[in-house]
Amino acid sequence: MSVQGQLTTIPCGPFFYPVFTSGDLTANRAVAFIGGLTNGLGAVPFTYPLSDALGKAGWKLIQFHWSSAYGGYGTGSLDRDREEMQALVKYLKTTGGLSKVIIMGHSTGSQNVMHYLSSSMNNDPAYHVDGGIMQAPVSDREVCAKDKPYCDYLSIAEKMVKEGRGQEIMPDEFCKKAGFGGVEMKMTAYRLWSLMGVGGDDDYFSADIPLQPTPPYVHSLSTSFGALTAPALALFSEKDAEWIVARPEDLLPKWADVANGKLEWRIIKGASHDVCEKEAQVVLCEDVLSWLGKFE
Repeated sequence: MSVQGQLTTIPCGPFFYPVFTSGDLTANRAVAFIGGLTNGLGAVPFTYPLSDALGKAGWKLIQFHWSSAYGGYGTGSLDRDREEMQALVKYLKTTGGLSKVIIMGHSTGSQNVMHYLSSSMNNDPAYHVDGGIMQAPVSDREVCAKDKPYCDYLSIAEKMVKEGRGQEIMPDEFCKKAGFGGVEMKMTAYRLWSLMGVGGDDDYFSADIPLQPTPPYVHSLSTSFGALTAPALALFSEKDAEWIVARPEDLLPKWADVANGKLEWRIIKGASHDVCEKEAQVVLCEDVLSWLGKFE
């Protein structure tokens, strides 16, 4: 797979991170895409046909590097991701001269979209985005519950977090098999708790999230979907193997009710988690473009 575009860099803290722009390079509106755990630039298959579809409709597709890409998520956080996304949005609006910016996340990237849109920071004109798309917004807590190393070491991570040692790296015996597929990866106690713990900071989409704030949950439906600062679209895959506890058909209406008209949702037939199927990719692109019509 290949796509033509323009590669540049943006200032992000003390670094300059690569940003790849494709689609309609003359457009003044863009969809900024962030992947999920282990993803990086160009790693999600549906971004290639999406780039073509957006270009024909007069939109850019922005793909960018972030610190949590590839194996960086082990020492990352949603707060750090949001800061880097804000740096991108500010750059796109000032240096890039864009009038509209939509953020789109795949898998755990959907948590980044929710973390961004449910924050009052999105009311700041410098960082404001006009909407967000969450593709495959599954619960990492529910997914990781089938990962034995994560389950075995969660209690250790929780203890370290309570002791104020959340930024310390987990023991070597855990890190040697912490990456997906059993590969070695450094992970902080905080990130393990955030992904796996009941009420972790990453815990936005679990089936048991309460409607109102209820300890030990950090998020509730009322403070996430009910606090959206911009319109959002949730795209679910019919054959997503990561859906474990609840059916999307049961969760989606509940999320939409709480969102007070700001959340629309679709279920893409025949699609897997990352929508690698050609026919499903066509439907995904159609759904995205149809929803983007509200920003014309």
